[in-house]
Amino acid sequence: MTGICPDCGRSWDDVRRGGRLGCPSCWDAFRQELSEVVTGMHGSDRQPGEEDLQTQIHQRKRKLLEEDLRSALASEDYVRAGQLRDLLRAEGEPS
Repeated sequence: MTGICPDCGRSWDDVRRGGRLGCPSCWDAFRQELSEVVTGMHGSDRQPGEEDLQTQIHQRKRKLLEEDLRSALASEDYVRAGQLRDLLRAEGEPS
């Protein structure tokens, strides 16, 4: 896919030939192309241990539910604790 950066006007061919992006918006304009280059060089476009955004959101949501569950149990609010337990079960593992 060959596009043009909307801010600086550089094309992907310009970036490839020059080896430099033209502006910060180039990161978004050429996201797919850059991902393919990095994956080709390193086998992945993520650093070791880096998780995708969906996984991070899922983990944060589970952590908050678990904290709420502990709080409900500590205050002996068993109805709320049961609801939170069910929400945690429904959350399951990230896909």
